[in-house]
Amino acid sequence: MTDDSITRDLCQFVVDARYEQLTSREINKLKDLVTDLIGIAAGAAGVCDSSEPFLKAVTALGGQSGRSTVFTKGSTFSPQHAGMLNAAFAHSFDFDDTHAPSILHPGATAIPAALAQGELSGADGKALLLGIAVGYEVTCRIGRAFNYGGYTRGFHNTATAGIFGAVAAIAKIKGLSVAEVNNAFGLALSKAAGSMQFLDNGSWNKRLHPGFAVHDAFVVTALAEAGVIGATHPIEGKYGALHMYSATSTTKGLTDNLGSEWIFAATAMKPFPACRMTHSAIEAVAGLAKDVAGKKTPQHIRVELSPGCYPIVGPPDKNRVHPVTIVDGQFSMYYQVAISWLHGMEIGWRMYDEAQMQSPEVAALCDKVEVSVNADVRDLEARLTFTWVEDGSTTEIGQVFPKGEDEHPFSKADVHKKFLSMVGPVYSAHTSKAILDTIENIDNLTTADLIRLL
Repeated sequence: MTDDSITRDLCQFVVDARYEQLTSREINKLKDLVTDLIGIAAGAAGVCDSSEPFLKAVTALGGQSGRSTVFTKGSTFSPQHAGMLNAAFAHSFDFDDTHAPSILHPGATAIPAALAQGELSGADGKALLLGIAVGYEVTCRIGRAFNYGGYTRGFHNTATAGIFGAVAAIAKIKGLSVAEVNNAFGLALSKAAGSMQFLDNGSWNKRLHPGFAVHDAFVVTALAEAGVIGATHPIEGKYGALHMYSATSTTKGLTDNLGSEWIFAATAMKPFPACRMTHSAIEAVAGLAKDVAGKKTPQHIRVELSPGCYPIVGPPDKNRVHPVTIVDGQFSMYYQVAISWLHGMEIGWRMYDEAQMQSPEVAALCDKVEVSVNADVRDLEARLTFTWVEDGSTTEIGQVFPKGEDEHPFSKADVHKKFLSMVGPVYSAHTSKAILDTIENIDNLTTADLIRLL
């Protein structure tokens, strides 16, 4: 790396960032992102199959030894364990926000880290929002520099970039110095990890990736604040994060216009609890199924994906063509196409019910799907060709931008509807409304006003 100021500039940004630098659009987006994440995480805390084992392990490790809040589980946790659990819950449904240019989920680390530190520090709402914004921005900028480079090596950007964003959020709310942030980043480099090997058997590793990142962000930040020295140039150095997780040696744009251009604002919220790389196909297939209902029967379905997306959701592995676990299904283009054709876009989390996962009808349709790479297909685009049983004719459909991107946006009504659908099992209607109202007015309230409702 020729630019040796990347880490310094990021640290300076963390320290210097001011709430007044955020536009009303960016503040409103932050509120929507917080609403979205809390809904997903609280819902997962209550009903996801991995949540109780995660909680049991944290309790066994003495994690209930503080005054930090875990969604729906109480306020007796250490901050690092509260952050870990809330982050893991946020990612458990694979329903959390995504930033397309950085190919990761920034909210799963930035928001739980900021909430845990905001609660501990007694931060007001503006400080909380600023900490979240800084956490998002650092995550997204580093992730954008990584791009697909980490994935080709088997690493998960959400974790490897997310730990730096979590550190940034914590450090901003705590008011750490440039030197302390620098040391925390230097220490975080040795904790940046997250393997894509979870795809092999649909394991729960992925759900824990942001949890590990937030937990370790609290650890390294505390070490740095105590005077522990971290590695210099952890981002751009000879053995730094870009060397490990980026496929190129460029640092172009990583720190350009910090504080005046907030790239996190392009973060999208998901309409479907599945890998973002399947979403364009889901919507296109569901739309076609509605248009031809009862008139056409698929004989073969070809799905063309970009070179970056195909390795994640397209290979014809046995557990991808016929998913066994929920994580398998979330990362299966075959399964998502089948479910979308049969049940449309509104099925939501019910797509992973045992009846669907073991359905002969779904399995038979999965066998009719072929997924291939097309270098002309854009990152999140999907192009599909249906061949029909009735007459052998074909229909071509496609979608470039999945719902939630700026080009195909989520409305605030969409965000609130999704939130209410997720928290029904864990919060009363009264509490749910109070959470929504508090988030919308958080810039005039405090972290405590929000956290006590959670």
